[in-house]
Amino acid sequence: MTGPVGAGKNEAAKALQRQGAFIIHADELAHTLYKPQSPLWRELVKAFGSRVLSRGGSVNRKKLGEIVFSDRKEMERLNRIVHPYLKKAILKAVESRKQKVESRAQDIIINAAVLKEIGLVDHVDEVWAVMAARSKRLKRLLKSGLGRKQAEARLRSQVSQKEYLEMADVVIRNEGTLRELSSRVAGLL
Repeated sequence: MTGPVGAGKNEAAKALQRQGAFIIHADELAHTLYKPQSPLWRELVKAFGSRVLSRGGSVNRKKLGEIVFSDRKEMERLNRIVHPYLKKAILKAVESRKQKVESRAQDIIINAAVLKEIGLVDHVDEVWAVMAARSKRLKRLLKSGLGRKQAEARLRSQVSQKEYLEMADVVIRNEGTLRELSSRVAGLL
């Protein structure tokens, strides 16, 4: 499952989970890879310096976000560092889930805005893209607590909606309520 920021991927994933699917959240998994002194942590500190660290030495994702969401080259640098680690961790999580006897018939959903960029499109059976109008996505980001400048930067940092649509086998339009989204997703599963 993919789609741009604010489109509703996480809400669609929750609806799928309620239907019995196993969800792998790429963002959450990525954050676990940032542990102090881990190989990824070392590469991030080498690339971005100690300015991206909190007092205790952990990666301050807010500071890192301020850097990468305002500069496309910095975002590309971050992605070159993180994506190989993340791809490996996601594929490991998929394989681990497949090995569990009770989950062999369970649908496994990878929830990732950057599914293509990580290199996972060839590893999935179908690509579902959750889509919403830019104005709706901006409104959702503002409601989540981001300032307008930060929200606009995040919207600009992602690939075009056209690119999501081109890779999608299924497109889920999310312009309405959570109940409508849940119903639509449940019907698709």
